[in-house]
Amino acid sequence: MKLVFTGIQGSGKWTQARKLVELYNFKLLEMWGEFRRVIASWSELWKKIQEQYDRGDQVSPDLWVAVMEDAVQNIINNHSNENVIFDAFIRNDWNKEIFDRLLPDYSVILFELSEEKARDRLLGRMFNPTSWETFPGGTLTDPKTWETLIQRADDNESGIIKRIELYRDITLPIVEQQKAEWRVIEINADQSPDEVFQELVGKLSL
Repeated sequence: MKLVFTGIQGSGKWTQARKLVELYNFKLLEMWGEFRRVIASWSELWKKIQEQYDRGDQVSPDLWVAVMEDAVQNIINNHSNENVIFDAFIRNDWNKEIFDRLLPDYSVILFELSEEKARDRLLGRMFNPTSWETFPGGTLTDPKTWETLIQRADDNESGIIKRIELYRDITLPIVEQQKAEWRVIEINADQSPDEVFQELVGKLSL
Protein backbone atom coordinates (compact mmCIF):
# COMPACT_ATOMS: atom_id res chain seq x y z
CA MET A 1 0.00 0.00 0.00
CA LYS A 2 1.51 3.32 -1.12
CA LEU A 3 -0.32 6.33 0.34
CA VAL A 4 0.21 10.01 -0.43
CA PHE A 5 -1.08 12.20 2.41
CA THR A 6 -2.42 15.59 1.40
CA GLY A 7 -4.61 18.28 2.92
CA ILE A 8 -4.56 21.86 4.06
CA GLN A 9 -1.96 22.82 6.66
CA GLY A 10 -3.31 22.09 10.15
CA SER A 11 -5.46 19.15 9.04
CA GLY A 12 -3.48 16.69 11.17
CA LYS A 13 -1.64 14.69 8.51
CA TRP A 14 1.46 14.23 10.67
CA THR A 15 -0.50 12.97 13.66
CA GLN A 16 -2.34 10.37 11.59
CA ALA A 17 0.82 9.27 9.79
CA ARG A 18 2.58 8.66 13.11
CA LYS A 19 -0.34 6.53 14.31
CA LEU A 20 -0.16 4.33 11.21
CA VAL A 21 3.60 3.99 11.72
CA GLU A 22 3.26 3.05 15.38
CA LEU A 23 0.23 0.75 15.18
CA TYR A 24 0.37 -0.70 11.66
CA ASN A 25 4.10 -0.65 10.83
CA PHE A 26 3.86 1.80 7.96
CA LYS A 27 7.05 3.48 6.77
CA LEU A 28 6.84 7.29 6.71
CA LEU A 29 8.74 9.34 4.15
CA GLU A 30 8.73 13.14 4.26
CA MET A 31 10.06 15.32 1.46
CA TRP A 32 12.30 17.32 3.79
CA GLY A 33 13.52 14.09 5.39
CA GLU A 34 14.51 12.82 1.95
CA PHE A 35 16.30 16.09 1.27
CA ARG A 36 18.29 15.60 4.49
CA ARG A 37 19.06 12.01 3.45
CA VAL A 38 20.54 13.28 0.19
CA ILE A 39 22.63 15.77 2.15
CA ALA A 40 23.93 13.05 4.47
CA SER A 41 24.83 10.76 1.57
CA TRP A 42 27.42 13.14 0.05
CA SER A 43 26.29 11.87 -3.35
CA GLU A 44 26.90 13.52 -6.70
CA LEU A 45 23.39 14.94 -6.41
CA TRP A 46 24.26 16.54 -3.09
CA LYS A 47 27.46 18.02 -4.55
CA LYS A 48 25.38 19.77 -7.21
CA ILE A 49 23.01 21.12 -4.56
CA GLN A 50 25.95 22.27 -2.43
CA GLU A 51 27.44 24.13 -5.38
CA GLN A 52 24.24 26.13 -5.74
CA TYR A 53 24.17 26.89 -2.00
CA ASP A 54 27.80 28.01 -2.13
CA ARG A 55 26.96 30.43 -4.93
CA GLY A 56 24.07 31.79 -2.89
CA ASP A 57 21.51 30.46 -5.37
CA GLN A 58 18.21 28.76 -4.64
CA VAL A 59 18.06 25.05 -5.35
CA SER A 60 17.04 24.80 -9.02
CA PRO A 61 13.82 23.01 -10.02
CA ASP A 62 15.72 20.28 -11.86
CA LEU A 63 17.57 19.33 -8.66
CA TRP A 64 14.31 19.21 -6.68
CA VAL A 65 13.01 16.86 -9.37
CA ALA A 66 16.15 14.73 -8.99
CA VAL A 67 15.72 14.55 -5.19
CA MET A 68 12.11 13.42 -5.51
CA GLU A 69 12.91 10.89 -8.21
CA ASP A 70 15.70 9.53 -5.99
CA ALA A 71 13.29 9.22 -3.05
CA VAL A 72 10.61 7.39 -5.04
CA GLN A 73 13.17 5.13 -6.71
CA ASN A 74 14.61 4.30 -3.29
CA ILE A 75 11.18 3.02 -2.22
CA ILE A 76 10.81 0.99 -5.40
CA ASN A 77 14.26 -0.57 -4.92
CA ASN A 78 14.21 -1.19 -1.17
CA HIS A 79 10.68 -1.06 0.19
CA SER A 80 8.42 -2.38 -2.58
CA ASN A 81 6.68 -4.84 -0.23
CA GLU A 82 6.13 -2.36 2.62
CA ASN A 83 3.23 -0.06 3.38
CA VAL A 84 4.52 3.47 2.82
CA ILE A 85 3.18 6.96 3.55
CA PHE A 86 4.52 9.87 1.47
CA ASP A 87 4.03 13.19 3.30
CA ALA A 88 4.43 16.57 1.54
CA PHE A 89 5.39 14.95 -1.77
CA ILE A 90 2.65 15.76 -4.31
CA ARG A 91 1.96 19.48 -4.17
CA ASN A 92 2.18 20.50 -7.82
CA ASP A 93 2.08 19.15 -11.35
CA TRP A 94 5.70 17.97 -11.63
CA ASN A 95 5.41 16.14 -8.29
CA LYS A 96 2.39 14.32 -9.71
CA GLU A 97 4.18 13.51 -12.96
CA ILE A 98 6.98 11.74 -11.07
CA PHE A 99 4.58 9.61 -9.04
CA ASP A 100 2.38 8.80 -12.02
CA ARG A 101 5.46 7.64 -13.92
CA LEU A 102 7.44 5.80 -11.21
CA LEU A 103 4.78 4.63 -8.74
CA PRO A 104 1.46 4.56 -10.61
CA ASP A 105 -0.39 2.41 -8.04
CA TYR A 106 -0.37 5.07 -5.28
CA SER A 107 -3.52 6.28 -3.51
CA VAL A 108 -4.18 9.74 -2.06
CA ILE A 109 -5.51 10.32 1.46
CA LEU A 110 -7.16 13.75 1.52
CA PHE A 111 -7.68 15.23 5.00
CA GLU A 112 -10.49 17.73 4.55
CA LEU A 113 -10.70 20.81 6.78
CA SER A 114 -12.07 24.30 6.15
CA GLU A 115 -9.67 27.21 5.67
CA GLU A 116 -11.12 28.94 8.74
CA LYS A 117 -10.52 25.97 11.03
CA ALA A 118 -7.08 25.37 9.56
CA ARG A 119 -6.15 28.97 10.34
CA ASP A 120 -7.43 28.67 13.92
CA ARG A 121 -5.43 25.48 14.48
CA LEU A 122 -2.22 26.92 13.07
CA LEU A 123 -2.22 30.16 15.05
CA GLY A 124 -0.03 29.64 18.10
CA ARG A 125 0.86 26.06 17.16
CA MET A 126 4.10 24.77 18.72
CA PHE A 127 6.82 22.80 16.97
CA ASN A 128 9.58 20.32 17.90
CA PRO A 129 12.58 21.24 15.70
CA THR A 130 14.12 17.79 16.23
CA SER A 131 11.20 15.54 15.31
CA TRP A 132 9.22 18.13 13.27
CA GLU A 133 6.12 17.13 15.22
CA THR A 134 3.58 19.86 15.98
CA PHE A 135 1.51 20.48 19.11
CA PRO A 136 -1.45 22.71 20.05
CA GLY A 137 -0.84 26.26 21.18
CA GLY A 138 0.19 26.55 24.83
CA THR A 139 2.16 23.28 24.83
CA LEU A 140 5.69 24.15 25.99
CA THR A 141 7.44 20.76 25.99
CA ASP A 142 7.13 17.56 23.96
CA PRO A 143 5.30 15.15 26.30
CA LYS A 144 7.26 12.18 24.91
CA THR A 145 10.80 13.59 24.94
CA TRP A 146 10.49 16.67 27.20
CA GLU A 147 12.26 18.74 24.56
CA THR A 148 11.44 22.45 24.53
CA LEU A 149 9.00 23.41 21.80
CA ILE A 150 9.20 26.54 19.67
CA GLN A 151 6.81 28.45 17.46
CA ARG A 152 7.62 28.34 13.75
CA ALA A 153 8.48 31.72 12.29
CA ASP A 154 5.80 31.37 9.61
CA ASP A 155 3.03 30.33 12.04
CA ASN A 156 1.73 33.89 12.11
CA GLU A 157 -1.28 35.46 10.42
CA SER A 158 0.43 36.46 7.17
CA GLY A 159 2.48 33.27 6.88
CA ILE A 160 -0.55 31.07 7.50
CA ILE A 161 -2.66 32.92 4.95
CA LYS A 162 0.10 32.56 2.34
CA ARG A 163 0.42 28.79 2.93
CA ILE A 164 -3.35 28.31 2.75
CA GLU A 165 -3.48 30.26 -0.52
CA LEU A 166 -0.69 28.11 -1.99
CA TYR A 167 -2.61 24.98 -1.02
CA ARG A 168 -5.84 26.31 -2.55
CA ASP A 169 -4.27 27.61 -5.76
CA ILE A 170 -1.63 24.94 -6.51
CA THR A 171 -2.29 21.71 -4.60
CA LEU A 172 -6.09 21.50 -4.72
CA PRO A 173 -6.22 21.48 -8.55
CA ILE A 174 -3.87 18.46 -8.46
CA VAL A 175 -6.19 16.75 -5.96
CA GLU A 176 -9.12 17.34 -8.33
CA GLN A 177 -7.18 15.59 -11.10
CA GLN A 178 -6.48 12.68 -8.75
CA LYS A 179 -10.16 12.46 -7.84
CA ALA A 180 -10.96 12.06 -11.52
CA GLU A 181 -8.45 9.19 -11.57
CA TRP A 182 -10.26 7.51 -8.64
CA ARG A 183 -7.16 7.73 -6.45
CA VAL A 184 -8.54 9.84 -3.58
CA ILE A 185 -9.85 8.63 -0.21
CA GLU A 186 -11.49 11.54 1.65
CA ILE A 187 -11.20 11.83 5.43
CA ASN A 188 -13.11 14.31 7.59
CA ALA A 189 -10.33 16.08 9.54
CA ASP A 190 -12.83 18.18 11.54
CA GLN A 191 -13.02 15.55 14.29
CA SER A 192 -10.91 14.57 17.26
CA PRO A 193 -7.60 12.87 16.31
CA ASP A 194 -8.95 9.52 17.54
CA GLU A 195 -12.12 9.85 15.44
CA VAL A 196 -10.08 10.81 12.38
CA PHE A 197 -7.89 7.74 12.90
CA GLN A 198 -10.90 5.45 13.25
CA GLU A 199 -12.28 6.74 9.95
CA LEU A 200 -8.87 6.38 8.28
CA VAL A 201 -8.36 2.80 9.47
CA GLY A 202 -11.88 1.88 8.40
CA LYS A 203 -11.52 3.29 4.89
CA LEU A 204 -8.14 1.57 4.47
CA SER A 205 -9.66 -1.73 5.74
CA LEU A 206 -6.81 -2.21 8.22
